[in-house]
Amino acid sequence: MKSLVIDTKAVKGNVAAVKARVRGAQIWADLTGDAFGMGLLPTARLLREAGIRTFAVSDPKDAETLRGAGFTEETLVMLRSTADEEELSRLIDMNVVCTVGSHDAAVVLNSLAESRKTICEVQIKVDTGLGRYGFLKAETDKIASVYRYMSNLAVVGVFSTFSESWKNKKVTNAQYEEFRDILSKLHSMGFETGLCHICDSAALFKYDFDLMDAVRVGTAFSGRVAGGSIPSLTKVGYIEAGIEEVGWFPKGHGVGTSVLKRPARLAVVSVGYYHGFGVERQELGQGLMDKIRSWRRRPSVKIGSKKVKIVGQIGMMHTILDVTDIECRVGDIVTMDVDPVNVKGLPRVYR
Repeated sequence: MKSLVIDTKAVKGNVAAVKARVRGAQIWADLTGDAFGMGLLPTARLLREAGIRTFAVSDPKDAETLRGAGFTEETLVMLRSTADEEELSRLIDMNVVCTVGSHDAAVVLNSLAESRKTICEVQIKVDTGLGRYGFLKAETDKIASVYRYMSNLAVVGVFSTFSESWKNKKVTNAQYEEFRDILSKLHSMGFETGLCHICDSAALFKYDFDLMDAVRVGTAFSGRVAGGSIPSLTKVGYIEAGIEEVGWFPKGHGVGTSVLKRPARLAVVSVGYYHGFGVERQELGQGLMDKIRSWRRRPSVKIGSKKVKIVGQIGMMHTILDVTDIECRVGDIVTMDVDPVNVKGLPRVYR
């Protein structure tokens, strides 16, 4: 049997570290991507127990799952701007705060709200460099039209998203200042911006600037903030799998593209990159130095308390371990460090 283990005590510890860092700002739990692989509902329940009451999603299905599971009093926020009528209708039905990142999205949403004789709460998304969704800095006139002409939309917040908060301080500071400039311009036009937020997990722990009204926290709950380890966070997620086979092999024996330099006792574990083991996050970059760092990094593997060396490349469905100096046998449990967001094909176990 193989499984992805989520240590709930570690998650709770990371929540405490986030709370100690936010300095009065609201915590919005970003549950994008099945709570970054930790499981949407179990993670949301853990966070609710910790006192968090605002949950951000990127798919209407996640909002439906949360509402259906009893998250009826919590604030749900759709982070993705959309002009799709079907999606927006579902979000209105669930009383989800929608994101408006374009004039078209605002028009469609306002029309739907008007036809239902209701007011839809929205937050305005501005693009300061990520380039996915949002009004550009030069489009404040279009943002103004939401305030002036979309009478069935109630603006409750304005936000943006950093593009490189995990690795580029200069770019992050520039985007932060651009966002503040946009807010100032909206204020000078007489508009209330509501809750303003731009900081994500990386920005929360890497910088000391004003966090504004809220912080969207996702990866910090898993302790896996891009750009390096954060001392106050504990990495969440590891695979447990039993050893499938053990055997001795001679010097010169080929293991994938590698050749043994000495006789070795090898163990086979049927976990590979298909399951997410040894896979890096896409956001870590595609530059030469990023690739070199990736080649040099090897994920942690243990049998009991002893670290084990991986032999050769991690295969699609298996990994070979050098257990020459370790007492082990078929069936013994191997623990393999893994980012939950990459894992597939394995059941989750919460401990």
